[in-house]
Amino acid sequence: MIDEDPAWLGSSIYDYLKSNGNYTNVVRMIDDLGYTEVLARTGSKTLFVADDDAYARFYNSGKWGVRSYEELSMAQKKQLLYGSMINNACQVAYLSSSTGPTEGDCMRRLTSASAYDTVPVLRPIDMPDTKYWAYYKNSGKTIPCLADMTTAPMIHFIEAYLQNRRISNDDCNFLFNYATERKPGDANVNGVMMVEQNIRCSNGFVHKMGDVMTPLPNLANVIAGMPRAQQFSKMLDRFSAPYYDESLTHEYNRLYGTSYDSVFQKRYFSERSQKGQPLNLTQKEEPVEAMLKFDPGWNEYYSELNASVSTDVLLQQDMAVMLVPTDAALTDYWENGAGKVLKDRYGTWENVPDKVLSKLLNVNMLNSFSNSVPSKFSTVLNDANDELKIKKEDVDSVFFACNGAVYLTNKVFSPVAYISVSFPALVNETMNIINWAIEQYDYDVYLNSQNSTYSFFIPTNQGLLTYVDPCSFGKNQTQVYEFHYDEKAQTEAEKVRAFIFNYDVESGTRLDSIGEASTTQIRDRLTDILETHIVVGNVESGEKYYRTKDGGTIFVENAGKPNMTVAGGWQVEHGEKLPVAQIYKEENGKAYILEGSLIQTAQKSVPDLLKEHDEFSKFYELLEGSSIMSNVISTGSGADAPSYACPSPSITLFNTFHYTV
Repeated sequence: MIDEDPAWLGSSIYDYLKSNGNYTNVVRMIDDLGYTEVLARTGSKTLFVADDDAYARFYNSGKWGVRSYEELSMAQKKQLLYGSMINNACQVAYLSSSTGPTEGDCMRRLTSASAYDTVPVLRPIDMPDTKYWAYYKNSGKTIPCLADMTTAPMIHFIEAYLQNRRISNDDCNFLFNYATERKPGDANVNGVMMVEQNIRCSNGFVHKMGDVMTPLPNLANVIAGMPRAQQFSKMLDRFSAPYYDESLTHEYNRLYGTSYDSVFQKRYFSERSQKGQPLNLTQKEEPVEAMLKFDPGWNEYYSELNASVSTDVLLQQDMAVMLVPTDAALTDYWENGAGKVLKDRYGTWENVPDKVLSKLLNVNMLNSFSNSVPSKFSTVLNDANDELKIKKEDVDSVFFACNGAVYLTNKVFSPVAYISVSFPALVNETMNIINWAIEQYDYDVYLNSQNSTYSFFIPTNQGLLTYVDPCSFGKNQTQVYEFHYDEKAQTEAEKVRAFIFNYDVESGTRLDSIGEASTTQIRDRLTDILETHIVVGNVESGEKYYRTKDGGTIFVENAGKPNMTVAGGWQVEHGEKLPVAQIYKEENGKAYILEGSLIQTAQKSVPDLLKEHDEFSKFYELLEGSSIMSNVISTGSGADAPSYACPSPSITLFNTFHYTV
């Protein structure tokens, strides 16, 4: 017969399962879902199946709350069948090849499942108790809400991938909580061992699994279902919100014959979410206060955007890891560990602001699973790019999700930001301009370093209302910048604004407005302020003069005492001293909170000072007769280097080196 398949191909997937006699659960599922024709004749499929003995164990376990096939809902049948099916004919060896193909480059791939196969209907009691869910929670109504509108992939560990990514057998045993002893050639899918590989059929392949393979939830849902990690789950939920989607609503109503006016998906404010894009606006299109490193609910997670690699391949190559402390570990951290400073400041976890809490969550969110297995723990970094120092014994157990792995930990990995000299600016709203500058211009990595000692003088927002612009010293009129923080700005980059005024130095009076500063001007001035307020080293060493990061000099008196003061060149010239209101001892130095104003650089040059003293007149004449004095200062080398005018001559040698005269 012309429509007969060659004998060597074997029977179809459906006929193979039916004739075997020990796959009645799977066969009934195929029939009930109307998939018989596809698996009996057409298509090119790969099916990961469990026999009736495995299903008997599944029902006895009560894992899904069902005790027999008859108790399975249609949604559950779809998850079991479609979630264990691939729309290609794949031998085990090919499973580890990403689209291309590239051998040994794949650990995740999309299945035949659809995001619409199961849509939970949330009751108010099921919704997080946060401001972003309050409207729906208080309405008393249920809402259909997808965990995520992207498809949940399966994850598999195949020999070629493990070898390519240098993931050892011992790493695998750790990942499966030492419940297995991996051997070369073993294949594991969604945490279930494959017991028979590559059963060839006329329309694809069947791989027999040791147990029933269920679809994996995403990281957020895995954590939500962990009884010992409920505190961390609540923290994550503070960054979540239900988002209405019109196309989702129409499709859901079409598929299920319902008439809901709104169907939602639960998403998390994050730097990387669906399509690799940030989710930084609430449902009301308002900017969020803080974001997670990535969306833990994003099923189709990938660790980076790479224009030369398709998102399909990026998904296949890797997934995430989340270090999730137990409730007991978090309690000890709050009461006795590094978190005690938060307890003393805020009283409860609920009172810790999102921008502060996000630091803790993000340091425990690792972008790459393949680079975060035990044999590579020494390369896992914290938020200061120093070693995180995670050890095997820190991990209680491991749980798999469709977009990553959860390492349940018996300790809390604290962000360096909590023990850095910049910490007071992070937790105090009166310093949010300087904190914004620290984060926007990547000074957090610098100030968080635990390999240096810093003295960080922190100006308040009040002090940043009068910044005398040193770039105006060469102009006819001195100018000041007035910095403001706008909490309601549409983007993080727009939260700090600055207005420029002409300024009368003698009276300290603002004159006419020059206008608003550009983004470049704001960056330039705030960077100057940061570098003027950072001293690498200890200013309580007994000296009085210290060099700042930008090469300037400050004058310190009564260091470390309640009456401590500091003065920059501007303050010295005008006979002023800035009181230090508070001193915070941190792990990598001390933070000094300035009262009222900020450190400013000197206006007078060395020639200016020489001219004020008759006893140096001869030396000044020598300078005048030389070529090293100029009214133009270059800010770089080469003929095209930018330069600016000075009100009085300066010594050009000082442009590159730091001298004592």
